[in-house]
Amino acid sequence: MADDTKVTIAAWPKEPAALEHHFTPDEPCPVSISFTETPAHVVVATDPKQPLAVDMDMRVSAREPIPLCITLCEPICARSDYTIGINVFDNPFASIHVRGTTRFEACRDTPTTERQCVSFDNIKAGTVFPGSFDQQGLKFSPLGGELRAATFGEPAGRTKLGFANAGLRVDFGQPVEDVLLTLSNYASPELKIAAFSGGTLVTEFTVSISNTFKEVAISQSGITSLTVSGGSNEATLVEVCYRPASHGPLISAG
Repeated sequence: MADDTKVTIAAWPKEPAALEHHFTPDEPCPVSISFTETPAHVVVATDPKQPLAVDMDMRVSAREPIPLCITLCEPICARSDYTIGINVFDNPFASIHVRGTTRFEACRDTPTTERQCVSFDNIKAGTVFPGSFDQQGLKFSPLGGELRAATFGEPAGRTKLGFANAGLRVDFGQPVEDVLLTLSNYASPELKIAAFSGGTLVTEFTVSISNTFKEVAISQSGITSLTVSGGSNEATLVEVCYRPASHGPLISAG
């Protein structure tokens, strides 16, 4: 919850709490409810010649849903232990015993903002991927040709993911932001990069990399996938870094 939407009690009186309702003179009589250290007592008195009529109908609703955040000091455990019986033609047939514990505990006050990085150093050089494969939670797919683990070029000593001129696609599986790509290229210097939120194009641009490697930042939020193409079969992806988005996609498919 953002700081500007938090509701806190700034001060609380030392005296017992009191709740009062005030009405105009021509409306039903005033009602006052108060609390003391002893249990509350309510006494209603009326004259038989002048009966007292009280009619109260209070409805309170929010204009829009308000999130309620509760911080638990100690974990709460709810234990389940019961049996479900199954009868066939009114005769016991089988039973299912359900037993387990559900644990509720305090979550982190703020989501992690550390950038997560995915590399290919654990893949054996020369490995070929004709189709999609998963690496550290991300999905990498060729847009044409195949993907291959390569060690040529900078940065030296790193295993990189080489791709054909048609390019590759990276699927994050969740909205992300602050994406940082490390790319190397030793052929045609122009690499085309496109980022998507669902099926909608978020940003598209061209970067020039020639006989070296470069870090390319994509600052948009809500990115769910991206593509890189170009390089005449001599471009590689060294690493992909990102942060989980603090909210859902900014742009969604229609």
